[in-house]
Amino acid sequence: MLCSIQYAQAESSGRILKWKDEKGVTHYGDSIPTQYINRESSLINRQGITVKHNKPAATQDNTVELAKIEYAKSEQAKKDKALLGAFTNVNEIDLALERNIQLDKIALENLQQEKANHQKNLIAKETMAASFEKRKKVTPKELKADIANEQEQIASLDEKIAARNTAISATRKRFDEDKKRYLLLKSQPGKETP
Repeated sequence: MLCSIQYAQAESSGRILKWKDEKGVTHYGDSIPTQYINRESSLINRQGITVKHNKPAATQDNTVELAKIEYAKSEQAKKDKALLGAFTNVNEIDLALERNIQLDKIALENLQQEKANHQKNLIAKETMAASFEKRKKVTPKELKADIANEQEQIASLDEKIAARNTAISATRKRFDEDKKRYLLLKSQPGKETP
């Protein structure tokens, strides 16, 4: 009875809104009370046809979150399939790791050798500068510039060495995670074939 009175009042204003309260009871009216604004509601025309349906923001947020979760699951499934397809045992993962870091290791050794050469040059030039000071003579500008250049080269090489070490660590971490995931997948029945 109350619903039909509300419906009649709303119809006389030309705008009919439908919403549910916290108990799930459906209400009709020409405006939605403020406590129900964030709930699901509908706008109905005079023929009783829903012309607009409003979903609450929380439901839309949940829909977006669910879509993100489903996307992450499908991406993980693709990665799992690729992982199982790429390797037949754990030893192959270790071999792939070594292949992947081999170039970084060679580059690292070259950088360390280059740094050692610059350190030798720096020591030699600092020794020359010290001999000028010992004889109470002015150290040539070129020698000072050479010392500064060697120090800059060593600092630059230190940065490159740190970057290579970081790259090697990141690759090791990635392959360690792949190995753990591979072992987990192989331990689950039905996951052994890609």
